[in-house]
Amino acid sequence: MIDISEKRESSGMTTAGNRRFTLGLSVEHFDFRVDLHRFIEALSEQAEVVVFTDRPFQQTMKGLKEVRLYRPGRSWVAAVVMRLFLIFRRLPKSQNNFFVTEMFGLTLLPRGRKMRGLFYLRLRRLFPGGISVDTVLPWLAGGDRTSLEGVDAFLHITRIGSLPFLRRTQSSGKPNAAYIYSWDHPCKHTTIPRRGLNAYFTWNRGLSEDMVNLQGVEPKLLYEVGATQLAPLKQYIETPSARRRLVPDGYVYYGCGTGTPDLVRQEVIVIRKLAVALREVAPGMILLVRPYPHILDWSCYDPLKGEDNVHFDWFRAEGQGRELSPGQVFEKYNKVEHARVFVHMGTTLGWEACYFDKPVLFLAMDDLVTGPAGAWFDLRHFVHQYHNDRYMILAGFPSVVRRKDDLVKVLRGALDNPAEFLAYNRTVAAATPLRSLGEIAGDILMKLKSSVAT
Repeated sequence: MIDISEKRESSGMTTAGNRRFTLGLSVEHFDFRVDLHRFIEALSEQAEVVVFTDRPFQQTMKGLKEVRLYRPGRSWVAAVVMRLFLIFRRLPKSQNNFFVTEMFGLTLLPRGRKMRGLFYLRLRRLFPGGISVDTVLPWLAGGDRTSLEGVDAFLHITRIGSLPFLRRTQSSGKPNAAYIYSWDHPCKHTTIPRRGLNAYFTWNRGLSEDMVNLQGVEPKLLYEVGATQLAPLKQYIETPSARRRLVPDGYVYYGCGTGTPDLVRQEVIVIRKLAVALREVAPGMILLVRPYPHILDWSCYDPLKGEDNVHFDWFRAEGQGRELSPGQVFEKYNKVEHARVFVHMGTTLGWEACYFDKPVLFLAMDDLVTGPAGAWFDLRHFVHQYHNDRYMILAGFPSVVRRKDDLVKVLRGALDNPAEFLAYNRTVAAATPLRSLGEIAGDILMKLKSSVAT
């Protein structure tokens, strides 16, 4: 894998006349991905952008040319093949991530669809080989009739939401690429093809290696451009006025990471143990708990209200959806930066916390039993997902708490001797240098323009 700066080619004007280069951006789950809203604005400063998505959205974005909703075709073959693929799709080698993600999605469905989904998941456990997305795509011709008029190249944000649309764009003869949006996408998604794309853009070299090892992508197609998810952190660090302390007293900050009721109940058990440990180590210190942002009903954290040293960071206004304002995002980083210690069990916020000079503790206490072993919803499955084991649960660092009896000792060490814990931060942060959305957009557009030119 080579950094995109080593593959730079002349971008030039690649469309006829004076018309600006037009990028088709395919994306789903758009409503709460705030960084993608700003990313589209950054792309729109350098090209015309047409967004393809599954449902209308209300967000206003400067410079966006157009939004087009997917239009399904009338091919019964494509419909049948898509249903078979959803049932019998081939899993990535890191199967645990797939099952954790699918179980999260099932909790949001009505009981009948949930039970049917559980049946399909049991089949997947028995037969993980299944059908690859590359095998399915040729059969999806006629499954989409969305207008592609005027688009010069396509960029698909993972996870790829419409395979019939992907098949249509591939058959258009226009360049196609994918941006691997998150650090856990190579290890859990089943809709990323290994063929038919001109380029795959990732956060860093490690994720490019994951795309090779877990998804079977050719190394020559991979380009490391940085993380749109981390771009707001770069902006925060470069805004001195935003970094003035908001919480006056010393506190330990815990970032919740689980999003299903069963897992939340188990995570609450761990947080209560952390609260007890903090009372022993620093009796007057507050444990500030940040609920998981994608849970709209926070009553599942009510058992923690009995802990006198636990306060909640109710960061979302009443009636607010999952999308956070830029000010709320900066406030999140401010509370991370000024905490005495940040603690988590596997979150992107835990990665972001490593860019500050405060200890970051990862709770990987396998001997802390929170639920029945082997259950569908077992917190240990969540903690030991592939991306956590690879990028966060690192050997040789005191920042990883591996046994429940070590929690008090490690917490005391982090509070009394924080400098001894910062090598972990530097190791995690070094994997992905912070880049602005404009820089990421520029590198992606440069590659796609050069593909059109050739």
